[in-house]
Amino acid sequence: MAQRIIYWFRNDLRLRDNEALFSAVASASEVIPVYVFDPRQFEKTKLGFRRTGAMRGQFLIQSIVDLRNRLREKGGDLLIRIGDPEKIIAQLAEDFNAEYVYTSKEIAPEETRIESSLSKKLKTVNIDIKLFWMDTLMHATALPFSIAKLPANFSAFNDSIKGSFQVKEPFAEPEKIKLPDEYEAGPVPILAQLGIDPNELDGRETRNVSLGGESVALNVLTNYVTDYLKAGKTYETTDPLTDTRLSDWLSLGCISPRYIYNEVTKSHADAYQDHAMVANLISRDYFHWTLLRYGPRLFKPSGIKHNFLQRWQNDNALYEQWTNGETTDPTVNQLMTQLKATGFLTSAERTTYANHLVNDLGINWTWGAMYFESHLMDYEVSVNWGRWNNIAGVGEVE
Repeated sequence: MAQRIIYWFRNDLRLRDNEALFSAVASASEVIPVYVFDPRQFEKTKLGFRRTGAMRGQFLIQSIVDLRNRLREKGGDLLIRIGDPEKIIAQLAEDFNAEYVYTSKEIAPEETRIESSLSKKLKTVNIDIKLFWMDTLMHATALPFSIAKLPANFSAFNDSIKGSFQVKEPFAEPEKIKLPDEYEAGPVPILAQLGIDPNELDGRETRNVSLGGESVALNVLTNYVTDYLKAGKTYETTDPLTDTRLSDWLSLGCISPRYIYNEVTKSHADAYQDHAMVANLISRDYFHWTLLRYGPRLFKPSGIKHNFLQRWQNDNALYEQWTNGETTDPTVNQLMTQLKATGFLTSAERTTYANHLVNDLGINWTWGAMYFESHLMDYEVSVNWGRWNNIAGVGEVE
């Protein structure tokens, strides 16, 4: 057994069904949980708005507060820092004489670059990093094909996994977390410390904005199961994952897809084929595998299809009409107002809003994807950019 492991929280801000944390606690006498606020996530884009808007920033802060409280209930704590994670984690591992760094595996290009940089820094001081894939229902190695042979659309993907679809039981919460005797936990930052003016939150509809944290996520799922599944009611949407707003907490890993699946299937006998929530989770998996398969192509105007014939306008005036809710379409304008006030649009509303930018105005779809990244509370890189690829006609092959 190792003496000490640094556990680096990323988009897995939970204790329940956190395989990497569970393994760290089982593998070391002492575990030091760390979260690093990365200023690069709050920088302004070339279009003038922040990558992470004020509401998303506040949601993240709330989630970190909840995570720290839950860790303290287990005898642990959460060390909080601000800066480049690859530098800070490496330094902490060296300062605490850790033998390993455990963390979740990410697949987006920027996150994998950070992982690679951290790994190189750790090697110079003879510390190993162990990465855990835990953001989908199934592991990539459990798929009946290699990622290089990923089916070209979701329907084909769904058909191909039916015979091998198995989801493992969720991991339990660690019973106890032991810290070193001396450590400095650090304060939870406020928005201003992340470069965000708190006044940007003015005008939001507080009652319709989600509160961050695993504790809230578990309650929302329990209410969904009790009020709908066990009561035999139908949630009137084809995308309950988004429209119940469970996707808000899923985006930061405050709850795991596997845990949602487990709770739904315990309450619904025909879950795999017939339950929309499970279908949504499988669709989310497909977006993740698409990002893993195509990488940077997902973020280019030509999309994963490499459609270089489709031309997009980079018209700032038209784009600002869309972002300011000043188009000729009152429905689209109302949706913009709603997005800015709540950080939320239903799945159908997102399609309506995005279609107007792409198919009515002909504006570069990547601009819309960046705007959603800043404002949607449930932003996930693979899901957001995958959906925009499809709306722009540069995504799935029919």
